[in-house]
Amino acid sequence: FESGMPVCALRGNVHASHRIVGQRTGGSTRGGRSPSGNAITRPGARNMVCCGSSSLPQGGPDVDLNDWSAAVPKSEIQALSFIESHPEYDGRGTVIAVLDTGVDPGAAGLQTTTTGETKIIDVVDCTGSGDVDVSVVRELEDGCVRGVYGDMLKVNPAWKNPSGKWHVGSKRVFELYPAGLVARMKEERKKKLMVLHQQLVAAASVDACAAQDIKIGTDGAKEGAKEGAKEEARKRKEELKARRELLDDLLKSFDDAGPSVECVVWHDGDVWMAAIDTQQLYRFYEEGSGARSVRGYLADFEPLTDYADCLRYGTFTPFDACNFAVNIYDGGDTLSIVVDAGSHGTHVAGIASGHFPGQDAMNGTAPGAKIVSLKIGDTRLGSMETMTGLTRAVVSIIKNKCDLVNMSYGEAASAPNQGRFVRLAEELVHKHNVIFVASAGNAGPALSTVGAPGGTSDAIISVGAFVTPSFAKTGHSVRHPIEGAGAQYTWSSRGPTTDGERGVCISAPGGAVTSVPQSSTQLKQLMNGTSMSSPNACGGLALLVSAMKANKMRVTPSLVRRAAENSAKPVGTAGSAALTYGSGLLQVAAAWEYIRENAATDLVRALPDLRFSTVVRASSGHFVGRGVYLRDAADSSNNRTFAVFVKPDVHDDADVRQSKLAVDLKLYLKPTAPWIVAPANLMLHHNGRQFEIEVNCEKLDYGLHHAEVEVFCSSTPTAGSLFSIPVTVVKPRILGEGPGRLDESMEGSTTLSYEKQFVPGMEDREYVAVPHSATWAELTIRPRHVATTMGAMIRATCLEPQTRYSDTEYRAYASLTDGGEHHAAFAVSGGSTMELTIAQFWSSFGTNELHVDLTFHGCRVSPGKGHDFTFSESSLPVKAIVHAPIRGEALKPTCKLDAISSFVRPSRSEMRVSSDPRNELPGNRLVHDLILKYEGVTVSEASSITCKIGAVNNYVYDGELSGQLTIVSDVSGKVIGVGDVYAEKLKVKKGDYNVIVCLRHEDPVFLKTFEQQLLQVERKLESGIALPIYGSYSSAILGKNEIKKLTLAPGERAALFIGRVGQGVELPKDAKPGAVLTGSLHAAANSAGKQAPGGARVSLVCGPQKKDSTDDACSEKDKHEPGVEERIRDAKVAVLTKITDDTEYASLKESLLKEYPGHLPILQEEVKRAEKADDVARQRAAAEAIVAAIDRDQLAIYVAKKSHEGEEEKLKQDMKMKKEALIASLTALARLDITSDVGSAKAEASWKLLTEWVAPSDKSILILSAKKEIHDGRPAMAVKSLNKIIDADDSAAKDVKEAMVMRKDVLSSMEYTCWAMVAEERIRQLFPETKLTL
Repeated sequence: FESGMPVCALRGNVHASHRIVGQRTGGSTRGGRSPSGNAITRPGARNMVCCGSSSLPQGGPDVDLNDWSAAVPKSEIQALSFIESHPEYDGRGTVIAVLDTGVDPGAAGLQTTTTGETKIIDVVDCTGSGDVDVSVVRELEDGCVRGVYGDMLKVNPAWKNPSGKWHVGSKRVFELYPAGLVARMKEERKKKLMVLHQQLVAAASVDACAAQDIKIGTDGAKEGAKEGAKEEARKRKEELKARRELLDDLLKSFDDAGPSVECVVWHDGDVWMAAIDTQQLYRFYEEGSGARSVRGYLADFEPLTDYADCLRYGTFTPFDACNFAVNIYDGGDTLSIVVDAGSHGTHVAGIASGHFPGQDAMNGTAPGAKIVSLKIGDTRLGSMETMTGLTRAVVSIIKNKCDLVNMSYGEAASAPNQGRFVRLAEELVHKHNVIFVASAGNAGPALSTVGAPGGTSDAIISVGAFVTPSFAKTGHSVRHPIEGAGAQYTWSSRGPTTDGERGVCISAPGGAVTSVPQSSTQLKQLMNGTSMSSPNACGGLALLVSAMKANKMRVTPSLVRRAAENSAKPVGTAGSAALTYGSGLLQVAAAWEYIRENAATDLVRALPDLRFSTVVRASSGHFVGRGVYLRDAADSSNNRTFAVFVKPDVHDDADVRQSKLAVDLKLYLKPTAPWIVAPANLMLHHNGRQFEIEVNCEKLDYGLHHAEVEVFCSSTPTAGSLFSIPVTVVKPRILGEGPGRLDESMEGSTTLSYEKQFVPGMEDREYVAVPHSATWAELTIRPRHVATTMGAMIRATCLEPQTRYSDTEYRAYASLTDGGEHHAAFAVSGGSTMELTIAQFWSSFGTNELHVDLTFHGCRVSPGKGHDFTFSESSLPVKAIVHAPIRGEALKPTCKLDAISSFVRPSRSEMRVSSDPRNELPGNRLVHDLILKYEGVTVSEASSITCKIGAVNNYVYDGELSGQLTIVSDVSGKVIGVGDVYAEKLKVKKGDYNVIVCLRHEDPVFLKTFEQQLLQVERKLESGIALPIYGSYSSAILGKNEIKKLTLAPGERAALFIGRVGQGVELPKDAKPGAVLTGSLHAAANSAGKQAPGGARVSLVCGPQKKDSTDDACSEKDKHEPGVEERIRDAKVAVLTKITDDTEYASLKESLLKEYPGHLPILQEEVKRAEKADDVARQRAAAEAIVAAIDRDQLAIYVAKKSHEGEEEKLKQDMKMKKEALIASLTALARLDITSDVGSAKAEASWKLLTEWVAPSDKSILILSAKKEIHDGRPAMAVKSLNKIIDADDSAAKDVKEAMVMRKDVLSSMEYTCWAMVAEERIRQLFPETKLTL
């Protein structure tokens, strides 16, 4: 896989209940029933339903219906025959760490080893995505513990807790489930909800029909009815109609937030224990209208402790079948609930070590091996790996004394063999003797597409993906057999690395049908990728380790790797085959023979962990690498000489005399091709030697050439090649050269046309020197003769220094048919070599012929002299020079600003040493956390934002941090999004947000350099801001005669001017000084008349915003300066507000009211104190005093006036204060009357008086309006009022929470129980009561 995460599908089947499953190694079966009636089962005891041969149809003579061993390929790497010959070397005695999405501890085939021991011996969430803050401590109340949301959770009296302290927390289960399970459970929950909803709709519909019969102001006997009766009938009819509308609105706006699990942690005197209440997960599944669950009670849960200590796991519900383990950290303050982030990791574990008792054909390659599941795929990031996860994985690998690591993760990197994780991997391998195996990547078939870390690190064995005829038949179910012995999957990544290393070490079968999590609702699944070839090889190497341990041989990564590479089965005949297959297809039996044959040699006995590192430097130029890689035309046109420095290395802690002085090697060198010249002999000692090699490029024809300088030990020829120096040379086609020179002014010299015939799995590579002035290319592929539909993988790759191949690559998968066409335009790097690879997919059958046209274009855009593309409004117009150096080009110039960035300094920063044992690196190395808090980040309108820290973003394996995490939340604490090295684009509403950034590293001094790190908040502009383009300065300054299009002749230049922001064009509200508007300037159009790739980035630095001419300041005569008496009065009131003694306050208040009767600030202070004291009578008296103090008639006359122009400012302020005070007091009185038992008449009168001054729909009294509707028996109308607060973007968080809680209670009172539950789940999502975990 590639792009930072595995590609996995979630489908499947299993049955589980809220159960705990497991055993202690060597323990007995734990049968019977738990207190909740849940089965307690040991791994491996579950019955599997399989189809026997007797139930299968009888096949033809060439069909073996019982041979399904190809579903998990093993014979291809000799694993099957090796185990048959050595059944005791089946992986037993070895431990494989699986760094992946996590492994389901309940999955089929992953319960026991071949010796009956528990298969999975540790399960760790290295990402922290399943962490629950349980730092809130409670004591029991009548046998219950109060959860963080107030739920009373019954505790099992049998649980021991000497301290009496119970740690509580809560987690939304959708934050734990993998994405596929979230989708399934949302669908299932909605189906259950719909059944309950339809019952409510039916009842509401009956009531709505009855409402039609309610008559208002009718004839006959009711003709003399009172107005009140008419009003009551009208309201009743309105309410019944609103109920039906409410149900429709609830369903329309339904967004399933998912239920929560309540978590309790305690210490039983020996270990920390955890129990989980899952009652909410059973909602909608119980009979009735969503009544409170009778399953999932906390007291019925069988407590768990750290998985490694108890080897047991739980299952949330039988509906989700989602298994989980727990670990407890930070002295009981953090509960880690470990749930896989997808099916990928379980499938990988099944390939490496699956064991299906009685079904040996379905076993993995090393069924006797044990597994340590290390989850590095963060659920919050869609299973993307994080550096925090990777670093913690290293800690767990060492803690569990793992023998091997499989990592089926990776992505493109800007630099090979560099970065923090690469050094940690080297430490694992070279210091802790761990064999590290990883996927090469799925970015092929172009060259130099191996991913990091597998394909780019010296310490890691990189595995390519091979497909065999048997797996194509059994696993892929292809309609035609594939020819020969098999081939590399078309998408498998190829070498070399950008610094010349081979990139792919070995190959192995890259597909399997094996275990997936129970939550996927199936036992097994087909997956293919280098994610599958890596565990296949890792399991194969585990067989070797198992054999070596059984024979008491010293196991070292270098010896095992050398055995695997020297004994691999060569695949492919071309010299460049090594870039595809590495040394070839892994052969376990042959590798074992290699180890046995060489174990007794002096070389292996004296230096069992001997390895070599090489540094290759060009005699001229900048190139430094681990091999030679000449790709561009200038590099490969002449013969080249390179200095090679070789250093032998042994174990990091090796003794000088016993190991380092023993390095006394007599080597001979053998180039595999005549165009490489190298010394014949080399005497090598521990400190290393340098020698030269010559690469005779002039002898080479057009195309790809690969060879190696292999190095052998003269005293131990059976050891094979100890190491090699790879040499890759690309001789690109020079367009128009013919053999002459390239003349870029000639159109014919910039087009490549050819035809090729393709068969399944064929790859055609064309290497073209990109004209120096080219900026984009257009590719057209036309099928000439296509059998049916040709599946083609297309790659156009230009490599640039310190740049990921994915950043400069065009890639596509096309389905080509006769009469069709594939057309693409993409940016290119002038002066580089483009590799254009077209491959017929391995499973796309038939012979096909294609015609290909590749045409280069150039349109360079650069700022004119004295101008810059980073400018302010004062700099406009800005001059740009456009140049068409290659051919005539049609231009359609545009300049558009499509994003705005603001920059924020952290409001707080905190450096802390992590107390989490997951972060404790060997040697007492502590990981430090730098927490940066950016508070009050304002978003001016609903849009998409991206929070970036450019200094560290976009670097994973080639980065230097031990971890980074960005969490964006709203002011109420709801997490809006989580980002890691890749800044996530988040959709947000208008409002304020808080951003927390956590940076991790061992060195606090290094972290301290980020304490004042700017956070860039980039907001996408919905429609953008177009800046006009002109052909001259005069036109630009006058704002006339915009240019829409023009044509440049070959070699012609022209000036364009970016004009000023047009009149009437409003800059965004957040375009404040320091903010930057960014966009692009495009000039050229492609052959279809659309915007061509390329152009230039432009930035407009924002200055002070334009002054609004209508916003005149108050004139001097309107300003009111208080007199001496007013100042004295205000000073006395200020003293009143600061008095804390109640007696002194009452005395001064009475005194001031006598001196200043009816003075509002005094009366308002009394209101505040009454509310603080929660004294209802005092509140009423204070509010009535304010109402009495205000002349409402005078105020009403003033408010009714259409204009107050010319009035004194003092009068305006006075009237404004009186109106606000009156409304606040009337609101308080109405609230007191409506919510107290004063009678309907009193409440109605208070409400009527209030609504004379403010409309019932006014936002300031919407909550009170809802309470009035509830008081009047109209709950549906109350919900309407509450929804206006909840849905408004500018509502305060506290008002939204109050409205949501009220809405939940109202729905519950209406017996809309299912919707009340949905409302409660939503509240917990938006207003979490637990702390954020990092």
